[in-house]
Amino acid sequence: MSVTTEPGHGRRQGAPSILLPVCSWPDPTPAAGLLRAFDIAASLGATMTAVIHEVDIPSVNSFIGDALINVSRLITSAEQHSAASADRLGAQLHALADRFHSPLQVRRWRGRLDDAPAHFALASRTVDHTFLVPLPGNASQQAIAEAVLFGSGGPVWVFPAAETSAHLRTVAIAWDGGRAAARAVRDALPILAEADDVTILSVSDDKPIEGASVEALRHYLKAHGAPAVSVSITRGDEPVGDTLQAAALACGAGLLVMGGYGHSRLREFALGGATRSVLGRAALPIFLSH
Repeated sequence: MSVTTEPGHGRRQGAPSILLPVCSWPDPTPAAGLLRAFDIAASLGATMTAVIHEVDIPSVNSFIGDALINVSRLITSAEQHSAASADRLGAQLHALADRFHSPLQVRRWRGRLDDAPAHFALASRTVDHTFLVPLPGNASQQAIAEAVLFGSGGPVWVFPAAETSAHLRTVAIAWDGGRAAARAVRDALPILAEADDVTILSVSDDKPIEGASVEALRHYLKAHGAPAVSVSITRGDEPVGDTLQAAALACGAGLLVMGGYGHSRLREFALGGATRSVLGRAALPIFLSH
């Protein structure tokens, strides 16, 4: 693993640390999402370590395959494309760090696509936050997002691939009274305490939510310097994750805090509906804790 550090971009002692996985192949991590990630990192006063995944494709010894489509040359071409994309992404990351005056370390990791989820889940356990910019419809980037969410043990931020509003002045909380939602609120308390406005969103027709639970959360937030208003919404036939994101955007939020839900099935996690929605099609930055 090679390491490069931009001059003058050293680690700030006591600053929050962020891991930013970056994909180079087959689709690079979207530029618009990286821009929003650096914007938020600067707002947090954080230091960032970006790890660019350079793909390693195992060789295939096949006389027939090479004779028909030249498999070896296709593999070499893909790896060269990944390396060139990693070069461009590295330059782009350093330019963003200069733009936002943010400390940045850039690393490159060469590995197989199917090894990337476990690699980034492990790396995410020794940082304060992990920032992800998964491209919708990209299975390998989705697998990394799921592995980090359920394997990091800490907060995971999901940034939309497209242009969107991203700020910490107004923050929305998706609240259903569950354990994961409570964990997310606790993890986000420093951010909530600095926000100008906090809104608690509860979906009344998704599952029963006691009014006392919402009121207790309001008292808890107020005690920690984050007074909040509560809003009850209905989803009708819409996916609950889409409903929560639309409501958050409607109240001017630049961040949605919510629990990341998953149910273990042997060695895999089956995503909850809201979690699946935000990982697959985030409309604003999402702060997730599992």
